[in-house]
Amino acid sequence: MVMKSFALALAVAASVTVVSAPAHAQTYFGPADMNIAFGPDGSISASFGQSGIVAGMFQHIYQFTLPQNGTASGSITTSAVTFQGVDDLDLLSVFFNGVQLTGITESLNEVVFANAVPIFAGQLNEIVINGESRGNGSYGGQGVFVPTAVPEPAAWGMLIAGFAFAGFATRRRPTVRVRYS
Repeated sequence: MVMKSFALALAVAASVTVVSAPAHAQTYFGPADMNIAFGPDGSISASFGQSGIVAGMFQHIYQFTLPQNGTASGSITTSAVTFQGVDDLDLLSVFFNGVQLTGITESLNEVVFANAVPIFAGQLNEIVINGESRGNGSYGGQGVFVPTAVPEPAAWGMLIAGFAFAGFATRRRPTVRVRYS
């Protein structure tokens, strides 16, 4: 009786452990976890990544906001010495603001990328990396952002003045009247 109770308790404990075990570890990262460089033209370049990822499934989420509308492009790469060895990491899926990065996966060295992903000022942007590490995996990523060109006030003034001049010139043009006898 004691043995059956012990076996039943062990089975229940094992099932609770399996049910409550997370499918993957979810980790959030922010701008402080990225190497960011600002260009004089408003462009931004960034590099990021993780090393020493323990064995198992993982989900890494990078979140950030930008002050301007624009577009961004980026890539993520992995490197390993041995295919499916302890240092191998598989990129199962990568999304940047809902756009799936595509490229070469299920190989020794993997690379995925996306181009011209829309970025909206003040909104939360996310890069979601789903992967599997075999014990000591790593990946590196890089991205670039280019703001949408917004005319400067002087350019707006010249544009408005040009329209006004064209309208004035059209209005001042003498009209030619044709008479028929």
